[in-house]
Amino acid sequence: MIRAVFMDIDNTLLDFDAAAQEGMAHCFEDAGLIYKPEMFSVFKEENDRIWKKIEQGILTMDDLPYVRWQAILKKLGLEADGVAMEMLFRKCLFYSAVPMEGAKEILDHLQEKYILCTASNGPYEQQICRLKKADMLKDFDHCFVSEKIGVDKPDVRFFERCLEQLPGIRAEKCMIIGDSLTADIAGGQAAGMETCWFCREKMEESELENVRRTHKADHVIKRLEELKDLL
Repeated sequence: MIRAVFMDIDNTLLDFDAAAQEGMAHCFEDAGLIYKPEMFSVFKEENDRIWKKIEQGILTMDDLPYVRWQAILKKLGLEADGVAMEMLFRKCLFYSAVPMEGAKEILDHLQEKYILCTASNGPYEQQICRLKKADMLKDFDHCFVSEKIGVDKPDVRFFERCLEQLPGIRAEKCMIIGDSLTADIAGGQAAGMETCWFCREKMEESELENVRRTHKADHVIKRLEELKDLL
């Protein structure tokens, strides 16, 4: 029986892509560059690549100001101060809180039945501010964010340190829900938790079945409201 539910924040509870697209446009304007919506695909590609390196321990959160925008600008063939763009981008993210569809409703459903925790990679104050602005912070018993925990998902130590703050709750009594097959699903599995992959991509059922076999997620959902049938 599940006693504690861990939820990722970005692109699970809050729409990171919407916030990032708005932040990117603002950064370009500030740098005197022309922003075109089709450029966002480059941001996504480079940002995902960098976060995978953070998850693998090749890079750390401290490296972000020196690599993220530099890589994006290089791919676009543009020049600007990448560190300054990163600082402005973080300010934009700090106050952005666009809820994912069904997020508030599912938190209402879960928060009276389970110990509810966030499990997020990112800057602590930024994530807390965004949850507060989205009126979600009040729903959580614990907010676990990598900057405070000291390691990033999928490192098993992230989950172990979270569980240390939940006396009497064993990993097998926890479920983690998130959109990342590496940070959330592989990380949760390594820690011994039940896992639920929030698949935001459009996939055929055969593709989903292949993901289930390959990554061995215990559950796969396409909409957050489907959690009502699981929990």
